[in-house]
Amino acid sequence: AGIPVEAVSDLGQFLGPLLVLPLCFIPLRSAGTWRHSPAVGRQEWAARLLGLGTGGFIAGQILWSFYELALRQPTPTPSWDDASFLLGDLLLLAGVLLLPGRPMSLTARLCVLLDGLLIVVMAMTFSWFFLIGPTVLGSDLSLTGKLITIAYPCDDLLLFSSLLVLLLRRASFIRRPAPQLLMLALAIIIVVDSVYSYQVARDSYTTGTLLDLGWPIEYMLIPLAAYALRLAVRQQPVVERQDDHMPRAPRLWRGLLPYLVLPAIATLLLYTWQVDSANALKVGVRAGLGGAMLVLLMRQLVALAENAQLYRRLQAAHDELATSHTALLDANTRLETLATVDPLTGLPNHRAMVAALDQELERAHHYRQPCALLFLDLDHFKALNDGYGHQTGDAVLTALGAVTREALRAVDIIGRWGGEEFVAVLPQSDRAAALALAERVRVAVATHPFAIGGGVRLTCSIGVAAYPQDAEERDGLIAAADQAMYAAKHLGRNQARAADDPAVGALVAGEPLGNPREEAALTGTVEALAGLVAARDHYTGQHTTEVGALAVRIALALDCVVADARMVGLAGRLHDIGKVAIPDAILLKLGRLSPQEWALMKTHPVVGADIVSRVPALRGLAPAIRSHHERWDGQGYPDGLTGEAIPLGARILAVADTYSAITTDRPYQPARDADWALTELQRCAGTQFDPDVVEALARVLTTTARPTLLAVAG
Repeated sequence: AGIPVEAVSDLGQFLGPLLVLPLCFIPLRSAGTWRHSPAVGRQEWAARLLGLGTGGFIAGQILWSFYELALRQPTPTPSWDDASFLLGDLLLLAGVLLLPGRPMSLTARLCVLLDGLLIVVMAMTFSWFFLIGPTVLGSDLSLTGKLITIAYPCDDLLLFSSLLVLLLRRASFIRRPAPQLLMLALAIIIVVDSVYSYQVARDSYTTGTLLDLGWPIEYMLIPLAAYALRLAVRQQPVVERQDDHMPRAPRLWRGLLPYLVLPAIATLLLYTWQVDSANALKVGVRAGLGGAMLVLLMRQLVALAENAQLYRRLQAAHDELATSHTALLDANTRLETLATVDPLTGLPNHRAMVAALDQELERAHHYRQPCALLFLDLDHFKALNDGYGHQTGDAVLTALGAVTREALRAVDIIGRWGGEEFVAVLPQSDRAAALALAERVRVAVATHPFAIGGGVRLTCSIGVAAYPQDAEERDGLIAAADQAMYAAKHLGRNQARAADDPAVGALVAGEPLGNPREEAALTGTVEALAGLVAARDHYTGQHTTEVGALAVRIALALDCVVADARMVGLAGRLHDIGKVAIPDAILLKLGRLSPQEWALMKTHPVVGADIVSRVPALRGLAPAIRSHHERWDGQGYPDGLTGEAIPLGARILAVADTYSAITTDRPYQPARDADWALTELQRCAGTQFDPDVVEALARVLTTTARPTLLAVAG
């Protein structure tokens, strides 16, 4: 009870920092476990510097207590504790300037520092005339002691104002715990150091008051702010967007705000001329005005450098955008060519022939003119492919296209329909003229020496259909020509038959021509379209093969009949066919897609469904292809279907597609093992995927495939 309050306070100021000191090491430990990126690295160093700055304050407090307790003498001014305190301020200032996680250029950080310095100059100039000047000038301290006494509140105010300016530039940052704790700590220390400096100058400072609580509170709050910053980085790492690296032009009011300092100080200068005051006070105001002008000049130079940097980066971004635009135009040109030209024969492809036929039928209907269609198929092409190889088969198809093109008229349009099938649109040709052209083509093919095996003679079968006698719409006309061609093959090959030929009618009425023929045509068309996808992107071609095989296995595990399972597998082969409409710059991009690029990528299910729906034999695949990115919870695209409203085939493709994507190496992610992929799919069952389909996948992955499965998948 007899111990003086001052002694208890001095002891507390010595032991308190020692107890708080471990807090300074929290932001420093386990730094190696943090995620590494430029933005995270900046926040890591900010947390470290905040901890080290607090350590400097604590070291200074311990030295001050050593003078007071151990040496039993007033702390001299200046002393080592002053150096430690000022070093702590410098470390804190560096930490504050590194706080923003997203990139800020060096010039932008210098502008923040200079803006904070302007606030300090203005505040200290006014305080000098009304408070600091009269107090310090009447003090018995030495000149160095007076400067150090003034330096404490100046340093604190510089820290606070710099943080304030920084938060004005990054308004969203103020909602986080770290800057809030730091603002509170700096506000407390400004008040405490200002009162302390005033009392020291007046020689009225004594221990044992509430003022002594301010420093320990600061020593706790700053490390806690650093720790909060560290937790924020570890729990939610800063994600750098591409546009984050572009310097942002400050708003107009922020750019003009620093210049309000000059009229404020000039007003004070005019006021000092009006009142009778000490000459030193007036000199201090003039010095403040000169200092403000100097800082403003420096800030203007830095702002010019920042604007120049902004201009350079914007110019670089513009050049890059122009380059990307040119590349996209080139890619679009290539895509248009790829979308309408068969890469093997150089003739119009299936899509282009559909458009050409639609256009010619519309013209024929409008002008009431005839139009005809030839459906040509090379005889025994499978045997030729098996005997000589696919490379030879491709060479034969290329030569066949050239021979057919030469035999037709200039106005006729010949294109590859799929596999070894070719279609020719004959404008203003009736059935008789079309049969004559078909015969001319047949003879040209039969007499052409194909350059294989020393010269081989090949033949073709041709079906002829005429508008409007055989059909008035595209699909009907193609079906009629296809049946006529199939009849020509049944009747001995190497001949041309018209759709109204009695032999064709007899064959159609006598046996179901569709089943064997449709099976072969369906497989050939699917393989041709899948080959188009693989030609664009090797990975996508391999991926669709895997998805098709796995989709068959899942469908069989769900007790689908073999025919339905086979259709699901074919849809899996073609589920990415719509990507032929995506530019290479987007399809093959290694980095993250922009919102505009992603919106274009999301159109591929609709485009793919449209492509296959134009092929009569593939129309049944369109619903599964269109909906394979729908989600069980309705959050998918393009139609937002929910639950069982999504076609079963699409639900199967969604699971097979995701499993294949996870378990294979992709440009933007390494492959995961099968167990990890299945666990992820099970986690998303009921939200993204049909739970029954995911369960079927689990059975497929844990059981041996049935013999029928191998046959169907093959």
